Parts: sequence; structure tokens; C-alpha cells
Amino acid sequence: MTKLQKLRERLDKGFYVDNLYEMARICKSLALETSSPTPFFVMRQIFLNIANYWEDRPVIEEEAKLVEVEIIKPIRELVAAIEAKGSNDQIYNILNRTIASYMFLFPTR
Repeated sequence: MTKLQKLRERLDKGFYVDNLYEMARICKSLALETSSPTPFFVMRQIFLNIANYWEDRPVIEEEAKLVEVEIIKPIRELVAAIEAKGSNDQIYNILNRTIASYMFLFPTR
């Protein structure tokens, strides 16, 4: 199983703190192994920031579901585009949507 497949599998398990940290670890590893680390770096930072934010406080279930629904779709699209060796423009556009979703959900983080 490739690391991208492991990341996809972890995405299917949902956003909870331990899984977010594991996805961040996988993304860091992928970033270090490629000549185009930006998408993996961005995903890593998003996963780490969410995990850090949720780690020390109770998380309301509705909040967790909203975050997962809003961010998981563009991240899945990003992983699919990377796997399909999408164009730089395609990956850049998906990265922008991913970042916009994160910034909407965490405007002060």
C-alpha cells in the first residue's frame, strides 16, 4: 500500500485528534519524498492545526462534523488529483479551495 493510499484510508476514518496527527505524519513523509511538496505541506499544516486546536478542549460534535464535511471534500479531491498526476493548475485550484475552507472554519487560527 502506498502512502497516498494510507492517507486516503485515514481520511475515511474521519477527523479525530489521533488520526489527524497520523495524517500529518503521512503528509510530512510524502512531502519529503517528492519534488512537489506544497500540497502535502498544506495538508500537514491543516491536520496539525485542527488537531492542536481540538486537543486541549472539548469538541462539540456538530463542530467536528462541520469541519470534517467542509475540509475533507477538497482534501480528497487534492489526493485524487495528485494520484492522477493532475496539472499544476488543477492542483493549485484545489489547494486554493482547501485553504479557503480551512480559513472559513478557523478564521482566527
